[in-house]
Amino acid sequence: MKINKTNEIELMDCTLRDGGHITGSYFGKEVIYDIAQKMIQSKIDILEAGFLKDCTFNPDYALYNNVAEALSLLPPKANGVKYALLVQEDQYDDSKLEPCNLDIEIIRISFHDYDLKEGLDFSKRIVDKGYQVYINPINLVGYSDRQVLDIIQRVNEIHPYAFSIVDTFGSMLKSDLVRLLYMIDNNLDPSINLGLHLHENQSLSYSLAQAFIEMKPPTRGITVDGSLYGMGRVPGNLCIELIMEYMNHTHAKGYSMEPVYDAIDEYIVDIKKRIPWGYSTAYALSAQHRVHRTFAEYLLNKGTLKTKQINQILSMIAPDKKTRWNKDYIEQLYIEYQSRTVDDHVAIEKLRDSISGKTVLLLASGSSINSAEASIREKCGQDSVVSLSANFIWDKYQCDFAFFTNFKRWDFYGGRETASEKIITSNLLSSGMDAEYVVNFADYAFSNNHLFDNCGIMLLKLVVSLGASRVILAGYDGFSGGNNFAAQHLEKEISTDHWEENCEMRKLISEIATQVPIEFLTTSLYQGKV
Repeated sequence: MKINKTNEIELMDCTLRDGGHITGSYFGKEVIYDIAQKMIQSKIDILEAGFLKDCTFNPDYALYNNVAEALSLLPPKANGVKYALLVQEDQYDDSKLEPCNLDIEIIRISFHDYDLKEGLDFSKRIVDKGYQVYINPINLVGYSDRQVLDIIQRVNEIHPYAFSIVDTFGSMLKSDLVRLLYMIDNNLDPSINLGLHLHENQSLSYSLAQAFIEMKPPTRGITVDGSLYGMGRVPGNLCIELIMEYMNHTHAKGYSMEPVYDAIDEYIVDIKKRIPWGYSTAYALSAQHRVHRTFAEYLLNKGTLKTKQINQILSMIAPDKKTRWNKDYIEQLYIEYQSRTVDDHVAIEKLRDSISGKTVLLLASGSSINSAEASIREKCGQDSVVSLSANFIWDKYQCDFAFFTNFKRWDFYGGRETASEKIITSNLLSSGMDAEYVVNFADYAFSNNHLFDNCGIMLLKLVVSLGASRVILAGYDGFSGGNNFAAQHLEKEISTDHWEENCEMRKLISEIATQVPIEFLTTSLYQGKV
């Protein structure tokens, strides 16, 4: 099929596709239809309606096995709008895709550097089915000049509709864009259009999109994509409404903005309240180190690291490991960073003198301690009871010892005058603050041969190893969807899979209870059988 090329600047809305990273591709069939209808009314050039993927089709999700399933959810095209779908090569059997029937004429194809050949072969097969194919190599910014030229040579042979500069990790600077644009324009077949896909890690997408538009090669069509309100996997994408307004002002494009703002107000604002996206320093660091964004996401979700520590760990990632997410690898780097070995023999013996043979009360920062102050004071007032707090110092009662494993909590409390003697794990030594006792992080941070560095569990293991005869737990509440902590400044974002962590905590406490009697002074989700 002969495809008519354009020398125009086209904008593509990918809310229903890239926004699916936020919602798991769930929008609801009525919302899918109405967002598409509003974008058609806006006269957007291209509407990307979701993913082609091997899946069980559900009309509430923007995931499709073929064009027919996608068309069943979309309104009739109007105003010259074209429909598109995106597919990741390793997640779809292209034998299910019908030959192009022009109702959905554009297929964008993404693939990684490690499956480059497979991705280009896949692209050729989709071209042969008559589609206007956009070849979108993931993280093109991370390729060497030689690799980019090699890809372009193969792309010229395949001859798709367009080839895209994809800034997957949001690491691109204007100098990178200028270099890539010059190199691609001088080597890519003149009849192949050029696309641009941006992420917002460094808050540069709007300025880069403007630069790309103004540097447009005079004889080559270009496409810039974005999404409503920047909706996309954290930190998000180019805001399509901003670049539409820009094109109206600078190129007299005539996009109708009211339907766009209606779509944002009616659907996207509420989603962002529930599942926020936007600039984050951790994701900016992932861009600056040019590493897969999930490395930063993993370290951020630990909740134990300050930004400078995340930066230091990201800098440890080897060049050949940067572009492919590897949980085992980043976990090992995290462990190496945390596990600074010290000779803690003297500290352990001094602590043993205080704790061996005693009843020990361990005070965690759960909200239940606020209503149990009298009971806690009564227990701690007994001569036979030694008290230790876990990663905080309570303003209503200061324990005999305060135990810290967390950079953020230690930074907050470590320099304060307190009646509690301070115990820190060896990973905190780089903080520059002293403590009376330092014990080895690695000795208490592992359970069942995997890292589980919950401070409450680490403290429980420590006092058992020191010979405590009995343990009383207060404030070991467990994580829920409400207020989890005794003070507002202790609050942190709790992962949605807190049920799994509660189960792990319950299991570990049950195992430790086989070594020493454990009593819960306050109500806890960790109580009961595993």
